[in-house]
Amino acid sequence: MEWLLSQLTSHVYAKLAGILLLCGLGLPIPEDISLISAGYLAHLGKVDTHTVFLVCFAAVLGGDSLAFMLGRGFGTKILASRFGRRYFTPRRQRRVRAYFRTYGSKVVFVARFLPGLRFSIFLSAGMLHVKPHIFFIYDSLAALLSVPFLIYSAWYFGDQIDNVIKWSRRSEYGILALVAVAVVFVAIKLYRKRKTRPNFAE
Repeated sequence: MEWLLSQLTSHVYAKLAGILLLCGLGLPIPEDISLISAGYLAHLGKVDTHTVFLVCFAAVLGGDSLAFMLGRGFGTKILASRFGRRYFTPRRQRRVRAYFRTYGSKVVFVARFLPGLRFSIFLSAGMLHVKPHIFFIYDSLAALLSVPFLIYSAWYFGDQIDNVIKWSRRSEYGILALVAVAVVFVAIKLYRKRKTRPNFAE
């Protein structure tokens, strides 16, 4: 993180946007560290908190969408390339396809909380012809959870930034677990409501 902060001494918004776009394309820089850095710079007063959130949110969605469109337009060629053979090993391809078979398009939402597989899943979503608006909806919903959480946590708890970094490594799975619990809770309530609804046809 110190190296990243040292690079963000000027043109901060543009550099953050560029880094996050490249993260979406598989750049080996943890996206969460970039977002935490953005929040920490806001804590230091070097950027406006809400502006940097909007810039980062747009860049995250832009990077994800680029990965999706690459898969949609050039997926086969990418898999046949040297990069594709090295990055998309047969084992990884089987794993990603298994996710899609199990969860369908909803795996796009889950992918935001799986840093190691995020790019692979978004690229595969394009290759498997997930509808663009479906991809955008699921990706946006997930980003609305993860992006502000990381940025505003680093902004608010900037004095304890080392703890924020440590906590963030577990938080993405925690957010996903909370979402899963909420979905189950809502599903149970809807099921009970439907079950107790009087059947006027009888």
